[in-house]
Amino acid sequence: MKYLQVFISAENKEQANAILDALLAKKLVLGGPILEGPSKFWWKGKIVEMGYAYILSYTTDKYKDQIIEEVKKVSVEEVPMISFIPFEGNAELTKLIDDTLGN
Repeated sequence: MKYLQVFISAENKEQANAILDALLAKKLVLGGPILEGPSKFWWKGKIVEMGYAYILSYTTDKYKDQIIEEVKKVSVEEVPMISFIPFEGNAELTKLIDDTLGN
């Protein structure tokens, strides 16, 4: 089984909470912090600056497609940014992921 760190963008904390609540309700992610801060990125040919929120969580490759679909349903962003980064965790973390998500 592959373990993944998940990084999901949101336009604000309220949207991030809605996305995280939806993913937690379906037991697709372990849960985690919502990080907020200034952001700067290319959007439609120009650089945009705005506050942004990000969800940082953990899951397994088994749930990757379901997470993408759920985020697309809940997010109001035209392009929701979802990253999956494979990682090796300590035994306690991977057991917590397995026990929580039913792997």
